[in-house]
Formats: sequence, C-alpha cells, structure tokens
Amino acid sequence: MNEDLSPLRDPDNHQPLKREGEELVSPSGHRYPIVNRIPRFVPSENYASDFGKQWQMFTATQLDSHTGIPMSEERLARCFAGALEQVRGRRVLEVGSGAGRFTEVLLKYGAKLDSFDYSDAVEANALNNGDKGFTLAQADIRAMPFELDSYDFVVCLGVLQHTPDTEASIAKLWEMVRPGGRLVIDHYRWNLWLRLPPPLGNAEKFYRRIMLALPPRRRWSAVKKLVDFWFPIHWRFRKSKWAQRALARISGVRFYHGVFPLDSRERHYEWSLLDTHDGTTDRFKRFRTVGSIRNTLESLGADNIQVWKGGNGIEASCTKPIPARVR
Repeated sequence: MNEDLSPLRDPDNHQPLKREGEELVSPSGHRYPIVNRIPRFVPSENYASDFGKQWQMFTATQLDSHTGIPMSEERLARCFAGALEQVRGRRVLEVGSGAGRFTEVLLKYGAKLDSFDYSDAVEANALNNGDKGFTLAQADIRAMPFELDSYDFVVCLGVLQHTPDTEASIAKLWEMVRPGGRLVIDHYRWNLWLRLPPPLGNAEKFYRRIMLALPPRRRWSAVKKLVDFWFPIHWRFRKSKWAQRALARISGVRFYHGVFPLDSRERHYEWSLLDTHDGTTDRFKRFRTVGSIRNTLESLGADNIQVWKGGNGIEASCTKPIPARVR
C-alpha cells in the first residue's frame, strides 16, 4: 500500500490531513488512528462487522488469482462495457473493497486507486494486495475521507444494497465523481421470488431473521451448521434443476453448481458457506428496480445513463456532465 496518504481528507470537512506518528490530524484538530498501516475513520464495530469477520475468514476465496477463473474481472469488465483499459493511469475510487477481489483487477489494469471498506475487511484486502501501490482506508460511504469531485471513475459493486439508504449512498458517490467522470454501481434487484415467504419464495429471508436474532458471536457457527446440513443434499442433486429449485425454498443455502465454473466440491462448499453467511447476516438488505435506479441517477443530473439487469441484479453506469463555461 502507499505510504503517501495525501489523497486522504478529513471526512467531516474535507481538509487535508497530516501524519503525526500513528495518527492523521486535520487543521481543525480531528485525529484518526492508523492501525496496521491502515487509516481508520470509523469504529471497528459497526453494522458491517459480520462482513469484516467473514472476509477475514475467506480472505482469498473470491480472488481470481486464487480460483484461476476470471469471474471478478469479467464482472468488472461487463460493468465497464468491456473497456477496463480505460482505468489505466486514471484516478479510481473503489467504494466497499471487501477482501479486494476488484482491487486486484483494478490494479492489474493500471488504475491509480484509492479504496476503502466500512468493515475490518480492509485487513484482508491489505493481506491480498498490500504489496501494490494504492491507498486503503476503513471508512463510511456516508462520510468518505477523500477529495470531492476528483475521481475519473467511482466504482461501487456489491455494496449499496447493504447500506442504510440506497439513494443517499448513491448521492454520496456522485459527490466524488469529477465532471466528465464516470460512476459504476450495482444493486440487488426487486423480484417476487425474493419477497414471497417460503415455500413460495426462497428460504434465505427466513433464516436471515433467525441469524440476526442471535448474538453476533453465535452467527458464524449457526450458519456453518446450516450449510453443513444442507450442502451435501444440494451436492447430491447438483445436476437436477428441479431439485435445486425445491431446495432453494427450504434450505436457505446458496449453491452455485452450474452457475459458477468452480472446479471441485470443496470450492463449491467454500463459496456456499461464504455467500450463505453473507446473505443471512447482513444488517441491511435493500432491493430496487431498474426504473428506480435510473430515476435516482436522473435526479442527480447524470448523463449517458445505462441501467440493465445483470450480475447481482442491476448494474448501472453514468457520467457527470461538464458544466458549460460561464461567458
């Protein structure tokens, strides 16, 4: 990671920060600790704490360099309309890095990258990508410690649906895009299958209520017991679409055989455990339609708006207009 922390700003007032030992200090007197080489602008315990613990347990699971399959790169390239080369030498802000699956790809393509996550997942990202030149911080999408209107690309994938307010979060992202720059996002899509109670819809929502009612220290073991019971049944009937549809209505386990080209039972189990934990312990789970995401981007005054079904549900891209010169 970069030892030069000059891209960072005080999230309260966007003043430049000066390093004093293991703290960053603003002219107004605010102090932010640096822990394990990572500046921290939020408490370690927050609404995304379960995600942080998750990514520290599954540090490399979703990285293309670990799987040998370019799933993260293909997803990112699709969101960039197949032109990832655009990021080379450009300023990119990655919002919600997780363990660094997209960090790895953006750095591979030569982005001048600043990245952050709300949770302790930054520890996993530092382990995976810390030998590369980029700025990494632990911070809040609602108060980002970076300069406003300064990024050629702002990328936020797999995040917005887990924030307290989707529209407010998108508006905050928009503040970081420079005129002429581009915003790239995705979001869970609203559909009836996700809203109906089991057995009419999927069972994840039922188990999610149970997991969130448990004390945080018990959630991981409860999710693992759930997956350890149902995964062998999913695997036994992995070639039957009808069996998988039936199991989705009762098991609450995410299962990707025939969806992701993972090369072994062990890899499938690892992804099922990771994503079932992800889907049943998230504090916030929002759903939007293609139309509602488009309306939000239009309300911000975006140009070149593209919104489509894909990936996690909805993917979108737009650009910030360059103001006409005042004559």
